[in-house]
Amino acid sequence: MQEGLAEKIKAIGHWRVNIRPLQPIDPPLPMNECHERVAKASVSLRGWDYPHIQRNTEHGGAANVGTYAENWCDWSHHVEFWRMYRSGQFLHYRALWEDLSDEGKNRPAGPALSVLGAVYTVTEVAEFLSRLYNGGLYKDGASINVTLGKSADRQLWISEFDRMPFYDEKRTNAEELVIERSFHAAELEGQAAAVSLSILLELFDHFGWNPDPSLLQRDQERLYKRQW
Repeated sequence: MQEGLAEKIKAIGHWRVNIRPLQPIDPPLPMNECHERVAKASVSLRGWDYPHIQRNTEHGGAANVGTYAENWCDWSHHVEFWRMYRSGQFLHYRALWEDLSDEGKNRPAGPALSVLGAVYTVTEVAEFLSRLYNGGLYKDGASINVTLGKSADRQLWISEFDRMPFYDEKRTNAEELVIERSFHAAELEGQAAAVSLSILLELFDHFGWNPDPSLLQRDQERLYKRQW
């Protein structure tokens, strides 16, 4: 991975996703399979895949590094890297596009988090986990940790053009927000939308916003139908 990329991401707002098998994977994954499982489970619902598979070496690349395979991208507001370990652990860091671009209507001053962007990202994360399970990787279940880093003084933002902004500020003062879940195999079967909804409701609660779950479910349905 290019020098300084991890530090660049961690210095600004970012998502950190860590997935671990509940039981050790034996035998360990071959290195080529680490790449292949991520590629097969990658979610592409809105023009940029999760996690992103970088094939153009001008703006990123891929490598085998001892115990893990990795892939990275540093292009415009797409700055991220992921690692799939031979143990089955998956680790992903992605910079918030909100911190790399000043575009957007009704944008609040200071650090912001797009509500729709968060809904889409967390939904993609859960769908990716579900696809890894369906591909046979986590037969005994898995744990997931979703962290929003550099969240202090960050404000929720209605970035869509067709919705009214918040009447009052929805803000968190926590330096990072950490949400963890563990799932047995049966709980991962066809439950991606429910898993992501649970994580989103906890995430937004940290900002003092407790929407009707149906509001977020409608956004999830639009994403799956590619109606964004």
